[in-house]
Amino acid sequence: MNSKNHPWENIYARDGRIFTEPFSAFSSVVQKFNQYQCRNILDLGCGNGRHVVALMNLNLGVVGLDISPTGLSLTQEWLEDEELPANLICGDMRHSLPFKDNCFDGLISTQVIHHSLLAEIRHTISEIWRVMTDGGIAFVTLAGKKHVDLPYDEIEPGTFVTLEGSEKGLPHHIFTEKELFREFELFQIQEISLRDKGRVRAIWLKKIE
Repeated sequence: MNSKNHPWENIYARDGRIFTEPFSAFSSVVQKFNQYQCRNILDLGCGNGRHVVALMNLNLGVVGLDISPTGLSLTQEWLEDEELPANLICGDMRHSLPFKDNCFDGLISTQVIHHSLLAEIRHTISEIWRVMTDGGIAFVTLAGKKHVDLPYDEIEPGTFVTLEGSEKGLPHHIFTEKELFREFELFQIQEISLRDKGRVRAIWLKKIE
């Protein structure tokens, strides 16, 4: 599936800037980035730019990567409105990330990387580890429960494709806590929490060589 046919491209093309406020835990993310003196941050799956803009406004260096050209165009417009520089890349995190090893000391990715088959997610996790510096930290959120009011097809164990709604056609891998420990074993896991009545699993990671 190329970027022009990806469901998120269709969503942004149809609905425009649908995310206007940072994720609910954003202030604690900023606090932790400052605690670890993170100054070069990757927003993996930046969408229409809510976290890129917010972090740039705090004088942090940010690169935004997303599969949707329309989402990146919306981010570009937002940054221009705020008179902020842009460092945006169109890319597919299911494949190798277009960055050198050890180049980001911070990473944020909210409700993105679970939209894949598990084998693809594992590759994304290995790429996150590769592009982060030793001692770098990452805040990642993933799906913890299905929306009970939407029909799904299970396409592999634990991975479901929505048949209706705004995310129709998108796979959702639903993570258990046990899976988080297994799939993120390359990292030191600092914290795991549940949000939004268990529908979201949030995890803090630290890269240790």
